[in-house]
Amino acid sequence: MSSINNISKRFALILIDPQNGFVNDGCWSRMFPIGQSIPILETFNRIASFLHSISNPDSIPILISETGFSHYDRQIFEPINNELSQRKFHSITHTFKPHTNLSICPGVQQWLREQLEAKLDIVIGGCTLTSCVRDSSIQMKKKFPELNFFVDENLCAARKDNYLERCQICLERYMNYALPPIEQCENCLKKDSNQQIISPVQLAYQQMKDAGINIIKNSILINQSL
Repeated sequence: MSSINNISKRFALILIDPQNGFVNDGCWSRMFPIGQSIPILETFNRIASFLHSISNPDSIPILISETGFSHYDRQIFEPINNELSQRKFHSITHTFKPHTNLSICPGVQQWLREQLEAKLDIVIGGCTLTSCVRDSSIQMKKKFPELNFFVDENLCAARKDNYLERCQICLERYMNYALPPIEQCENCLKKDSNQQIISPVQLAYQQMKDAGINIIKNSILINQSL
């Protein structure tokens, strides 16, 4: 985990797809068994709390991406939207993201250049951690190596199954082809000390670290922003 001393007291915030479609009875959430989207719902509530805790909202630029849901599903999660609208977050930029790579979406590179010129660090939250957050943060770091990117563990989440540790074969099935683990996989059940057992979430964090992304927790960020 990165030292919080590396992040400035003023920062810019990226929220990736904090939309109704990912939680409760949203269209994406309904694709999976009941309860799978609970980590994302909990994270969305933490994002709302984090926004509420920021004492200098007028100086925090925010970039929000939205994926291609329809109607209610596309709307920003209400507690997050309430914090954004009721407090003095003056600099909010929205962009449409039809894929997992935020870095090539309309206006994003210009927004990142502005933060680079302002010498602001970039804090990233949203969903899903193993897909859009991972891919977007890595690609943004490639395009803007001079920027400091901080992915916040408390502001990001994936569906519940992606926190389960898996053998290398089952992990590759998911990461490469979005396939579920092999049912009653002997390698996963044995947890042989000679082989790596890791969850998709753990792998996503490791891949981001390897790409130069800092991993932090927002409880410290709150203190920095006061």
